[in-house]
Amino acid sequence: MEPAEDVFTGPPMAPPPPMARRTSDFLPVEEIPTIRHAAGYSPFLAFCTQHQADPHHLASDLPALVAFLRTHAGQFQQDPGLLRAAAVFTGNTVATLRPNAQWQPGIDDEFAVGTEDASFELTRLLQHLPLASADQIELFLDEVQGWRHWEPLPPPPPLPPATHASGALYTRPPLPQQIFTTPEGQPIPYGHRWDEDPPPEEAYSRITHPERFAALHQIAQALIDHLRATYDITVTEAPASLQDLLWAPDDNIYAIRLTPNRADAAPLTIVSTTEPAVIVHAGAWCELAFPDCACDACDETAEGQAKELEQFVLAVAAGTFRERYPLGRQAAYEYAWAAPDGSSETASTSDPPTGSPTHRQDTQHRLAALPHGWKSWPPRTT
Repeated sequence: MEPAEDVFTGPPMAPPPPMARRTSDFLPVEEIPTIRHAAGYSPFLAFCTQHQADPHHLASDLPALVAFLRTHAGQFQQDPGLLRAAAVFTGNTVATLRPNAQWQPGIDDEFAVGTEDASFELTRLLQHLPLASADQIELFLDEVQGWRHWEPLPPPPPLPPATHASGALYTRPPLPQQIFTTPEGQPIPYGHRWDEDPPPEEAYSRITHPERFAALHQIAQALIDHLRATYDITVTEAPASLQDLLWAPDDNIYAIRLTPNRADAAPLTIVSTTEPAVIVHAGAWCELAFPDCACDACDETAEGQAKELEQFVLAVAAGTFRERYPLGRQAAYEYAWAAPDGSSETASTSDPPTGSPTHRQDTQHRLAALPHGWKSWPPRTT
């Protein structure tokens, strides 16, 4: 009789199915089940009993578990079933370290556990233990420890739409109603092309009718006009504005910098490109492109991207935009924002957006003075 899989909280669930290496086989995020306690580690529990090890102790002490796994690494390598069970047990242990950690679909036979900001491949870890040095083991444990104490930046509270001193409220200009067709003349239902089936693999490298995003230039100009009329800002229309961007495009049409006349309010640089697209640089390091990807698989629409562009720009002006750097042992960068309608976004990267030590130090000092995020832009007074 196999030992009961009751070491971890909650009923054990089957690990998520593996992904094939083809991009088109990746599950949409909403279809990935939330799993924190995966089943399939009873052979490892029996192995612990044979070697007089307490699995509950190992599950609560990751360094002790890694030491145990390393001691018996040779036996795991000779028994694929036992190796798999040990990987599942290790994954469950890692999943207990953060409340938002969960099992993720791995590639082929790989097991992975983590969060949006980091993921740990357990099968590969166990396979490399026999050759790992003490320094490499210590580096791994430090990485997990830093990830464990990671505190994601919560999105700021949304602000209700406000009427400023100028009385101006943003209104989207009407977008042109256009119909785009296939080479055979069939209308393309952008935004609904893949409602039933996953996109074909070739769709990830194909872009048709990028001109459908040309209306974003009109949206960008409407936002600029609104901000100029509503807030007390300095407007710079010059090629020098491109220097604000972390990655300046070669095909820019125009660039404009909007600097609020308040030191603790985030500046904006808005750039239109010939792709067509709009790039927005906000605050110190946040830089977003609309659309972020124009490929057929992503199936973005001008209306959807216009809404995202408007929400982000207006959120920055409303003062619900935050940045944080450095974060944790990885010195990560994060940003968060909330739009007046309640929508929000939080994103992070383990690598700083720039490799310049001077730029990183300046950004750290700049953001240290803003513990509660950037403030709202000052209203324009007539």
